[in-house]
Amino acid sequence: MSVTIITICWNSGKTLQRTIDSVLQQKQKPIEYLFVDGGSTDATLAILQQNLPQMQNAGIAGKVILQQRKPDQAGIPSAWNQGLEQATGDIIALLNSDDWYETETLSTIEHAFAKNPDTEAVVCPIRLLNPAGREKLLLPRCLCLLPLLMPLPHPGCFFRRSLYERIGGYDPRYCIAADYDFIWRCRQAGIAWTVLASPLVNMEAGGLANSSRKKARRETLEIARQYAPWSALPLLAWLLRQITGR
Repeated sequence: MSVTIITICWNSGKTLQRTIDSVLQQKQKPIEYLFVDGGSTDATLAILQQNLPQMQNAGIAGKVILQQRKPDQAGIPSAWNQGLEQATGDIIALLNSDDWYETETLSTIEHAFAKNPDTEAVVCPIRLLNPAGREKLLLPRCLCLLPLLMPLPHPGCFFRRSLYERIGGYDPRYCIAADYDFIWRCRQAGIAWTVLASPLVNMEAGGLANSSRKKARRETLEIARQYAPWSALPLLAWLLRQITGR
């Protein structure tokens, strides 16, 4: 099976090389690596150009896509969608520009899909590292928790491209919680999941959701109430996050 990796970036010069190195070091390489740049003004584009020949030598078709800004569309989901429009691999991997893979990540993911032909998504735990170097393991949890929280670590999710073709990409109305909305739609579509035990993705703590928690709470509540309109759980979850500041 073939894999397309999509990395969206914007002024990611401090972390992007580590991300790219983790792909070049994969035991099993992707067929293509798409970068969607949102208008970087730092060293991001120079780093990408420097690495394209190495990707070619490794048999990876690297491509830089300059993101088209669209009215009334949030940047992150719009960038993901623009990458998806050009992806050709059987499996889609969304790798953030400050995250990185273990060397066996793609080979493990491909094996999981090949072993489970009906599976449309594979999810693994991820390692969350804070600036002090302390590590926390984020484990996939039951989708029954969706009205309360995001039960799956999205950076640890890998999807068949045919799934995106079937249920659509990411809703660009949501600046922060488009991944939460997408997981809800996966549940509504009744897709088959395979859950792995080993953490294969590393992620730095922080990110947009943590720096914009009020907006994240609002979007999460709106999405949960859309899919669970008769449940009080989304409002309860929103109140608890409001009280605890999460």
